[in-house]
Amino acid sequence: MNPKYKIIPDLQAQDCLTIHPNTAKQKNISASKKWFLRFGIQALEIKLKISSKLSENEMKLSIGMIESLRIPLSGRYEIRREGNEILIGPYIGILTASKKSILDDSVQYLSNYLYDYDRIGGAIIAFSLEGMDPLKYTIEGYMFNPDTKEWEPGVYSYPAAVFKTIYLNKSWRNHFQTFFGNRLFNSYVFNKWEMYQWLSQASHLKQYLPETILYKKPQDLESFLNLHQQIYVKPLHGSMGERIFKVSKSEEHGLKLEYHQDGIPYEMTFSNLFSLADFFKSQFKGKKYILQQALDLISFEGKKIDFRIVMVKDQAGVWNDMCMVAKYGQQGSIVTNILAGGTAEVGEITLQKIFGLSPEEVFKWRKEISRIVHEAAQRIEQCGVHCGNLGVDIGIDTQRRMWIIEMNNLNPSPLFALDIHDRPLFYRIKLLNMLYAKRLAGFPEESS
Repeated sequence: MNPKYKIIPDLQAQDCLTIHPNTAKQKNISASKKWFLRFGIQALEIKLKISSKLSENEMKLSIGMIESLRIPLSGRYEIRREGNEILIGPYIGILTASKKSILDDSVQYLSNYLYDYDRIGGAIIAFSLEGMDPLKYTIEGYMFNPDTKEWEPGVYSYPAAVFKTIYLNKSWRNHFQTFFGNRLFNSYVFNKWEMYQWLSQASHLKQYLPETILYKKPQDLESFLNLHQQIYVKPLHGSMGERIFKVSKSEEHGLKLEYHQDGIPYEMTFSNLFSLADFFKSQFKGKKYILQQALDLISFEGKKIDFRIVMVKDQAGVWNDMCMVAKYGQQGSIVTNILAGGTAEVGEITLQKIFGLSPEEVFKWRKEISRIVHEAAQRIEQCGVHCGNLGVDIGIDTQRRMWIIEMNNLNPSPLFALDIHDRPLFYRIKLLNMLYAKRLAGFPEESS
């Protein structure tokens, strides 16, 4: 672990940074060179001094520079040299709301990310879009104080990297790209149709995708139902199993529609495709949706099962397959979402139970699933989306064939760890999120 430094205000010298000789030697920083000091997106020209009067875990900084850069003194910072700049950080922003009022109500919950602050260090700010001043490059938000474990309100400078947990419109995406570039964690939230298009262009991944089309006209329903007999109708965006419909074609019932709402199953029949199309028009209210081949997924006691794979990047920028959670839907439900009344179980246990596998066979299955998910994650990034965490839903049908059902990159919930009663895993996922953000902020693993 790299050493952490406390900032001591220098009340006498101006535009000056003073460090201990051992720090200068370790970081290869010479007082004879010209330096800039960077904190967040801002950098200021400095005079560098080296003094043995400081403790090795201290650095002294002119008070005017502390104020100009808006550096919180409560943080424990790392130092890193990059060209002719000395970086103090990490300085990480967590964009967690669009409105200040929402941030005010939720900021305390963000402490879950910082239970191991000593491994992260630096300054952590939580903020909303409403709190940003794009002209002054300042943010009205909350800074985490590692001494008191409290979030302190104030106005701060733009951070070095941003961990985004909300949707951004195109205007805001352009703004963040301008200032942060690839230092924006989860840059763009892709939808179900984009995922299908990107993955299906890779021949080694297309075989794992249920056939999917973008709905345009009622005749699409007819042709797709003729091809598959049973299909799902899903919104481009959405989660928690909401507004997902299953359509079945049969001689007895005509067109049967199944869906769940507020945990209650509903079933309807339609005599023709045009009345069914009108129903979807009223449900989606002008928004686009897809038609997807229905899969005969494995089940247990009438409960459909799929698997959530939690993928998180670490401080080295490497994808980590954190866990596989089996999601059981309600009995008779067409969705497996836990918040819609489903239950969870460690995925390996489910594989063993459903297929009667030996531990060695479970290991092989798990390794193959992980391989597919890693390849899918890499493919998404090849298409220009910078991801830091992913929730990948994998289905296995009754013929033991694996399918990629969905990928979620809008800050997929780590609560799956709690659903399988693994609280340490929950905190490990949160910690890796912050360590990857630390990397983006200029402090990769084993930095010097």
